[in-house]
Amino acid sequence: MLKKRCFEWVLTIIFAAGFVVSGVEEQSLQVNSILASVNGEPVSLVDILEETRNSEFQAYAIYSGKRLEEEIRKIRMKAVDDRIDRILVLEAYREKPFEIPSRNVEEELDHVAERMGVRSRSEFTRKLRESGTSIEKLRKEIEEYIIVQTMIYDQIRIESNLTPREVYEYFQSHQKEFVKPEKIGLAMILLDVNDPDLESKIKTISETLAASPEAFPELAQTYSVGPDPQNGGNLGEIERRRLRTEFAAAMDSFEPGKVYGPIRTADGVSFLRILSHTPEKKGVFRELSAEIREKMESGRREEIRQAYLNRLRSKAIIRYFF
Repeated sequence: MLKKRCFEWVLTIIFAAGFVVSGVEEQSLQVNSILASVNGEPVSLVDILEETRNSEFQAYAIYSGKRLEEEIRKIRMKAVDDRIDRILVLEAYREKPFEIPSRNVEEELDHVAERMGVRSRSEFTRKLRESGTSIEKLRKEIEEYIIVQTMIYDQIRIESNLTPREVYEYFQSHQKEFVKPEKIGLAMILLDVNDPDLESKIKTISETLAASPEAFPELAQTYSVGPDPQNGGNLGEIERRRLRTEFAAAMDSFEPGKVYGPIRTADGVSFLRILSHTPEKKGVFRELSAEIREKMESGRREEIRQAYLNRLRSKAIIRYFF
């Protein structure tokens, strides 16, 4: 997992480095481009744009106006905080450095080259240069990334120790989280309440279904103005507790194949067919213990990571210039 994240992060840095900054960003870089400082080390807009461009592009596709400004501010603020955390972890490493085997860094470089589709170091160097970076810069980025991840992993390894008892007690106090709710697979035929032939269609559908419930998909294709008539009006599985009141009141059992209707609502006139029924299932600890442990460990890892970073921040001088 660490290696996969490293690949993705490094490739983002490479391809972002080759992007031409727009006129608006050029102006931002010239005026107040220092966004924060940590222990006197500046964090600039240039530093974080490499990591935020993709997210900012997506924001432009979703938001506009004031909301767009707010979203870009959030994206950049998070990137600034991530950069500050990285600087602080690297400072902590320099106080008690350890060896990063050069072969690990070179292996990562080879994997990145492979992902970029190059087969020789010279071609790799050329492509990096064309992207606006260099193999030396990339090597340094990879080494720092490995250091940061190792420092955080060591904190988690030291502090994260779940006992079987803790896992069981979590299950006991969160049993509702591990209940699979009752579900019903439904198909629907919906008729328009304003259809001038409504009563005639209700009669035809009712008589056909009474004689042959299996005709439901064909009738849905012919008459329904509701969801997915070409697929027999299939609504998929729905939690029973989420059924609208009128439908729940009309059903006295959930035997697959059973048909209900006509049911009159403000939306129109509905016929429903039960496709499947899955009863509620309570979680069994012995079947869920591995899943529960992973969930707890994931939460604890994040808590330990954040606590470690908070300790580093508490000893640092951090200033924001947003």
